[in-house]
Amino acid sequence: MGSDKEIKINARGLSSPGPRLMVETALQKGQFEMLRVVVSNKAAAVDIENFLKTLKATVDIDIIGKEFHILADFTKPK
Repeated sequence: MGSDKEIKINARGLSSPGPRLMVETALQKGQFEMLRVVVSNKAAAVDIENFLKTLKATVDIDIIGKEFHILADFTKPK
């Protein structure tokens, strides 16, 4: 998968709704197959997960240390 098909967002240290707004802004700039977002708190992770599910993305969240890594796949919608 080429880099133009995936976007990565570092939203560490931001509280809601900051990370979700970063995701919304990035998605407005183009179509992506994959989205990766790293946040520092569960509330931000859940907010992004709920938003991405409204866009019919398949969403997985991995907890690594104290960080939440959100992976959204737009190629195989739920």
